[in-house]
Amino acid sequence: MEEKNRIIIFGIGYFGFELIKVLVKNWKVIAVDINEEKLKRLKEKFTENVETIKGDASSILTWKKIEFENLKHIIITVKDGDVSFEACRIAREVFNLETPITVFLYELEKEEEFLKLNNINIVKPASIIVNSVVSLIEKNYKIATNIGLGKGEIIEVKILAKSHFVDRKLKYLRPSKWRIAAIYRDGQLIIPSGRESIKVGDSVVLIGDPKVLENLVSILLKGIPQFPLQFGSDIALPLKGSFLYAAQETSFLYKNTKTNKVLIYPYSGFKPDEKELENLFTNYEIKENIDSIYWFLKETDNNIAFYVIPFNGLSFLERLGFKKFFEKSKKPFLVSKGKFPYKNVAVMLNAPDPAFVLEIGVEISRLLKVDINTFYVAMPKELRTEEEEENLLDINNVITDFENIYKKSMNFKLLEGNPVRETLKYLENFDSPLVVMSYKKQNISFFNPVAQYLIAKKCRFSSFLIPVEEVNE
Repeated sequence: MEEKNRIIIFGIGYFGFELIKVLVKNWKVIAVDINEEKLKRLKEKFTENVETIKGDASSILTWKKIEFENLKHIIITVKDGDVSFEACRIAREVFNLETPITVFLYELEKEEEFLKLNNINIVKPASIIVNSVVSLIEKNYKIATNIGLGKGEIIEVKILAKSHFVDRKLKYLRPSKWRIAAIYRDGQLIIPSGRESIKVGDSVVLIGDPKVLENLVSILLKGIPQFPLQFGSDIALPLKGSFLYAAQETSFLYKNTKTNKVLIYPYSGFKPDEKELENLFTNYEIKENIDSIYWFLKETDNNIAFYVIPFNGLSFLERLGFKKFFEKSKKPFLVSKGKFPYKNVAVMLNAPDPAFVLEIGVEISRLLKVDINTFYVAMPKELRTEEEEENLLDINNVITDFENIYKKSMNFKLLEGNPVRETLKYLENFDSPLVVMSYKKQNISFFNPVAQYLIAKKCRFSSFLIPVEEVNE
């Protein structure tokens, strides 16, 4: 008769005992514990397929008592993290075992030590229990704990009727640091595609940065706008005497959006008035000195949601090189003209992905509790190509989708003619709007003008610009 494959379990506490109850049906279990009473009770319970060894998991003498033939897995459930680590080290470095090892880890700060060893799987009982309880309480939100890293980078969310993701085609989403991995509907698995949309009652599996997913859950479950957390949590503000108006505008956004902190970058030779900053921001941090706004183009802080560009206070050379931000910035940026509080949000739909920029505009308008107006600049009808007609049809479909989702008018206006001239003329109809635009990153020249760049320069109102490198299909 062929002998069953072996599995070793170190530690016959609650978890070890429950594991043996399940595994003994198909495995030959070697149970190791330093407590003789536990081993005695185990023998009384299981008369077959269980071999017991008294010993310390961190002792080489204990390991020498073990027969490694047909050994397929090692499980360590002991509570002392140092003992567990030493057991793993002995298996790998003394006996050169390549057998997979699963460790029950109760001291989470030791996790990195274990990951330095090969083929070690970490199970965190405390996290599993906590997340299971949370899943019972908040039945629309589950965190994966036994696959991936178990750090919240894989979650499952039940879509509610009031979420504005409902009935929205996935090709209109522009996820930042997250992706939709699967959709479960009526007991069926749906592999996401651009044409697919999320429905009420769907369970959606998301993968991505845990912090981003945590914020996203609020949008999915409650429909709560989270701007600017799609991009990051902090605002980067350059500061010198002539930029104080921009600091006040930044304070308005900081207080009315989901921003966490304002990072202050003083110009060389300028000393910020901290009392004044405390009046503007409840949470701020003074960072290193800079010589110009272009320092931001090499900033790598992923927590920054957007930069503030105080256009009215820029030096001649900074204004001359202003197009660098449009060509190289990886983050959104606010071109501050000091015209606030905003009475309206005006969204330009001439964009690589109109639905994406409209989503941002809608979130801002909801947070600021102001109206939203949308517009698209096309060639006169008699001059439009077939491609331009298709683009306009797509714009109308996006507008219809959003009006159905939010149950309110997007106040769409079709303009005809030169995009820069017509946009500037259109914006004069409003009292202090925030202009929201998205654009495709590219080199700007006399022969390759970018309308959004020219509008941001010439417009007397503030603009929020979102650079896009590619469009989801």
